[in-house]
Amino acid sequence: MDNTLDRRALFRGALGVAAASLLTACGGGSPSGGGVSNAGKQLVPWPAYVPFAGPKPDAPGDDTGVQPLYLKYPETLVQSVNDTVGDGSKVTALVVTYGPPPTPVAQNRYWQAINKALNVDLQVTVVPDPEYGQKMTTLMASGSDLPDIIMFTNLALPHSLEFIQARCADLSEFIGGDAVKQYPNLANIPAYAWKGMGRVSGKLYGVPLERPTPANSLFVNRTAMDEAGIPKTWTTEQYLEAMKELSAARKWGLGWYKTLFGGLGAVTYHAGSLGAPNTWSLADGRFTTTLATPQFEQALDVMRKLAEAKSVHPDSLTVSSTDMQTYFHNGTVASVQDGFGSMSPTTLTKINDRFELDLGHPYGPDATPWQGPGMFGYVTFKKAAPERIKMLLRISDYLSAPFGTKEYELANYGVEGVHFTKDGDGIKTLDLFQTENNNTLPFRYLGAAPSVLYLPGHPRTAQATYDWQKATLPRSVANPANGLRSATSVSKGAAMNQIMGDGIAAVVFGRKPLSAWKDIVTQWRNAGGDQVARELAEEHAATQ
Repeated sequence: MDNTLDRRALFRGALGVAAASLLTACGGGSPSGGGVSNAGKQLVPWPAYVPFAGPKPDAPGDDTGVQPLYLKYPETLVQSVNDTVGDGSKVTALVVTYGPPPTPVAQNRYWQAINKALNVDLQVTVVPDPEYGQKMTTLMASGSDLPDIIMFTNLALPHSLEFIQARCADLSEFIGGDAVKQYPNLANIPAYAWKGMGRVSGKLYGVPLERPTPANSLFVNRTAMDEAGIPKTWTTEQYLEAMKELSAARKWGLGWYKTLFGGLGAVTYHAGSLGAPNTWSLADGRFTTTLATPQFEQALDVMRKLAEAKSVHPDSLTVSSTDMQTYFHNGTVASVQDGFGSMSPTTLTKINDRFELDLGHPYGPDATPWQGPGMFGYVTFKKAAPERIKMLLRISDYLSAPFGTKEYELANYGVEGVHFTKDGDGIKTLDLFQTENNNTLPFRYLGAAPSVLYLPGHPRTAQATYDWQKATLPRSVANPANGLRSATSVSKGAAMNQIMGDGIAAVVFGRKPLSAWKDIVTQWRNAGGDQVARELAEEHAATQ
């Protein structure tokens, strides 16, 4: 799950976890890369950025990715959409879900309220996370009619961009450059999210679902850490000792889960702590994989030591992300790696005041914490007449309304008095919200506001998160491949990720020695890694 109301921030499960895959940022293409590559193409300008002048935060955000901090909910909300959104017609949508299925619309007051606000009959098909990849593959291969709105995650789907180019609407004339100002909430989406989504053959085909810039992060039980005398900042040796100290009597210092080993999810925190480049490094126009760096190998060595010391939950290679999160919430594991969006009211509700939630600082002296791509995915629209496309964009614009607006409140919390109430401390969710929300009915995957730090009822946790961002994000680094296109990354990406994930697991859990990693990297490069690097270099040169 993944928004201000739920815990998966950027990638989860088969979709990866914030920077979980070496390839997810690269997009798809034809065998030559020419069909969707931006090389040699006229580039549509990125949508203009017109920031929303919202309520004054308790502490400001900044250009390093620090989010605006709100310790209290705004007393006065503004209305960001004044015109009628829809035309009363039926609108179909397909999105992924990480929660249980929604209550049918006839019994769902949240769904009914959104439909009324949008003035459409919005029919949403939600596809469970484990089934999403196959569902999308089947949809793209079929010649059947498409939903009006299709949500794409950062999962690398073979030929997805060719499909988008052939069957989805080119949005360039509607949102390129100053044209986006017709949709003020879309114009409020920061440039990094559009660039993270990228162009296709020089054109804009989607609207990004913005997410904070921190990638996969270490969530910690601060209460357990404090009781054990473990400091907030630590060296590599102190980190290893801390995890060992917290592992006794059927409790463990750290929990991983199986899908983290489908890419870089399990390594992200450690690689960033030890200064490894974020997925790729770029120098003199050349891309070099982080897998071949000494810092990445050091990160594997730290993970291997954690496993050898039995500081890691023994089921970490087989347990689901949901179950490992439960182990964290109930105190069985004292820390867990997950997307930054896990810092959410939903997570705090599940912890239920058993402990103070916090984020772990990187432990290396030359840390370069990894950033995510700044978006969870994007929405595309089925080809249609211009007026229909404009209406679909208005729907996404409404659902992208920023914090401090009436539209944001409805999309994120539901109907006041039905799903939530407000008092001096802010939002208080009611029982119905537990089943009717934008996790079970993820409208957040049709449009998403730029995220802020607001955790209702937990101002200390919000402040601690802000302090963590201020301390870590100035040193953070982005993946230079964000938004670039590589045909090989999609056509061979699954096999390459299999090589990488299996190799990481084998080294970390002792089935292969650390010295075997170099051979694994060679296998990965021969399977397509070197070709991806060449394609990224060509794409980068064409888009500067």
